[in-house]
Amino acid sequence: MRLIAGLAAIFGAAGMTLAAPLHAQPTLEFSLGERADNLAAQRLLLRTIDEERLFRNSQFGARVAAEIEAASRALEAENERLLNELTAREEELTELRAVLSVEEFRNAAAAFDVQAETIRRDQAEKRQRLAQFEDAERRRFFSESAAVLQEVLGRSGGLVLIDARAVIIGVPGLDITDEAVAGMDAAIGDGGAPPFPLSVP
Repeated sequence: MRLIAGLAAIFGAAGMTLAAPLHAQPTLEFSLGERADNLAAQRLLLRTIDEERLFRNSQFGARVAAEIEAASRALEAENERLLNELTAREEELTELRAVLSVEEFRNAAAAFDVQAETIRRDQAEKRQRLAQFEDAERRRFFSESAAVLQEVLGRSGGLVLIDARAVIIGVPGLDITDEAVAGMDAAIGDGGAPPFPLSVP
């Protein structure tokens, strides 16, 4: 019955960590000898976007977050139920130890260990499905974003769009994330039913 001691850790909260942005992160470099008017001209051509905010603030991202939150709560409730069941079974085995033969108790304890390990593995797989679902939906979202971002960039008067994290110091007006969110909402809304629905637990 060595596994029961770690059940609380096994059935921890199924918190999600958001995945890293999918796009590469280009760096923005200027030569120290470049003329100030050239820098100003380049600045006017550049626009930035915060990919994480784009996803999170969109209708699509909000729908994904809500589905993951609901699935996480269901998984946590199931974890608690299973933990209570295993704890009760352990207590039962402890009481039976006084009346069972050594061989009978050894077999019962071995069966309990197998049961606990199977449950641990199944619950870990369910947590993993949460991460896989989010990753798949992020990929689907950003696969639909190229045309929208191109249009928003054009309307802003920019020619080059870079990741906001590549900018150390910027000026107001470079970021077009809010405009991109509105564009994605208009183009795809919440994305509809995902190709691979989340089914946890």
